[in-house]
Amino acid sequence: MELTHRSKHVTRSARHAKWGAALLLLVSLGLVLLDLAISYHQVENEASHQANGLSQLLSERLSSGIHEAGLILQSSNQIPEAQKLLRNGNLPPEAQQNLQQKLLQQLQLAPYLSQIEIVDTACQTIFSTNRGAGARLHHNEFCRWLHRVDPQESKYTAVMHSPTAGGIMLANKLHDADGNLIGMATGLINHNFFQDEVSRLTVGEHGEILVLDQRQLTVARWPKVAGIDPQSYRPLQPHVMLSRDANQMLFSAPSSFDGSMRLYSVRQTGNYPFQVAVGISRQDFTRYVWDKAWLALPGWLFIAALTLLALRKHLSNLKQHQQLLRGNERIRESEEQARRILDTAPLALLLVNPQTRRIQHANAPARELLRLPPQLPGESGHGLNLPLKLQPVEQWLQDGEEALQREVELELEDKSTLWAIVSLQRLSRDGEPSSLVAMYDISGRKLLEQQLHESNLQLAEMAITDPLSRLYNRRHADMVLRDEISRCERYGQTMAIAVFDIDYFKKFNDLYGHQAGDDVLVAVANALRDTTRNTDINARIGGEEFMVIFPYTRLRDAHKVMLRMQMALTHTTFPFVEQRITFSGGVTDWRPGDTPATMVSRADKLLYEAKLSGRNIILCDQDTP
Repeated sequence: MELTHRSKHVTRSARHAKWGAALLLLVSLGLVLLDLAISYHQVENEASHQANGLSQLLSERLSSGIHEAGLILQSSNQIPEAQKLLRNGNLPPEAQQNLQQKLLQQLQLAPYLSQIEIVDTACQTIFSTNRGAGARLHHNEFCRWLHRVDPQESKYTAVMHSPTAGGIMLANKLHDADGNLIGMATGLINHNFFQDEVSRLTVGEHGEILVLDQRQLTVARWPKVAGIDPQSYRPLQPHVMLSRDANQMLFSAPSSFDGSMRLYSVRQTGNYPFQVAVGISRQDFTRYVWDKAWLALPGWLFIAALTLLALRKHLSNLKQHQQLLRGNERIRESEEQARRILDTAPLALLLVNPQTRRIQHANAPARELLRLPPQLPGESGHGLNLPLKLQPVEQWLQDGEEALQREVELELEDKSTLWAIVSLQRLSRDGEPSSLVAMYDISGRKLLEQQLHESNLQLAEMAITDPLSRLYNRRHADMVLRDEISRCERYGQTMAIAVFDIDYFKKFNDLYGHQAGDDVLVAVANALRDTTRNTDINARIGGEEFMVIFPYTRLRDAHKVMLRMQMALTHTTFPFVEQRITFSGGVTDWRPGDTPATMVSRADKLLYEAKLSGRNIILCDQDTP
């Protein structure tokens, strides 16, 4: 009792030490994670403010740039040469040169405006600062806008998507002195319209800036990706919406270009159909948190290592103390426990001296199995000192052989036998040589296996045997015939078959009854067995039709056997039946190229000819050489 109390106290102390160490590590780890979470929230807020500020700045600059470009296009209405060109359709070379110089001067006012074109009311380009440019198909989308009767709508903005010459298209209506519409001036703001502005902004190493149109298609992207068309990517799909108002959205989403998760601020560009999206990569603004985590991790691991070392030392001391307490108890209980195991095991167990081959101890199942004297009340079971009369276990002990779950037939002292699974293992007991013999009686199982084997044999025989005549059935005969033909083809041996049936068997059945007909079939089967060899295959293949397969037999020898069988059946008499039983048949042999069907067909043809010739005839195949 005292030992049990001390053991429980040691176990309780060890459990408290483990829980204390785990709680210390969890609290310290929780503090580290809390600090990292607060830091992450702070840098995320700073990134949100940065993205909002940059998107507002770029939106204002984009709106200002488009407005400035629109004013430049509107000033084209004040150029006399442009008025004359739209009214007359052409200009003298000197006037065209003046117009070119004036438009180029306007382009210098806005470097991001790449070209200016003068378009007539038929939407055809009649003059361009780019002399190599002809009529452009993209003007067709301005046609309906150009002819709208809306004096307030003098400016139009659209997007031209092209990897080389794409950008923002601007258009401004041109009127003559009387206010009549005579054409429009168009300009193209290319993809690099405020590259210098963007290059001075800080969006991080992995950030991006997008300009989107009304369909959320990308007009421009910074930084540029070589060999990739920005318009080939799908619109941004918000993953987590953080904030939203009439002109601005803040959300987290994967980039359509590289799949990297970024924090995007998307803002409307004034009254123009464009949006500016500034994306700051989480990889950039969380770098500070990761650096902080990598600094905090070694500190926590150091604390954890010290805690675990201290816990290990304390648990080792407790374990040694507990092992000392349990050692004496195990020594005291081991002998009694081993004896109880032997006595209470459901297997038959023997302790045998391998040198003298005498039984030292036997439990109750072993005494019953070997018909030893039963154990008396109060008897310890030790020191039986009886000779072991059990083969082949005696021989194993003599040869020093060990066995593991070996299935053998045991022979007892009275020469009776039984089947058992036996294991033999050497061990040391009280300093003396000893062997443990374990036996499990499987005699009942062996009996069931034998009965099952006999049943399987009966089923196999029934599957190939005709139940009335006890001859082989049609299925087995076909299989044997196919195998015999294969053998003949391989080795060039001879083989013959005979097919016959009983004459007037239907009339016989109608006259004497089916029982008499069954007796005739049995008599024919018996006569067939008496006149053929053991190697011949006799089969009933129909109601009164039979087949005989003669392996390694010539045609004339098979014919002699059938004549002998005919003679034996002629001398067979049946009670209460006056007439004799006869049969008709045909005999043929194997020929190269034969199949089971062709051989049976020839024999059936001979049988049919025998019937036509008066019955009680056995015809032999005359075509055989």
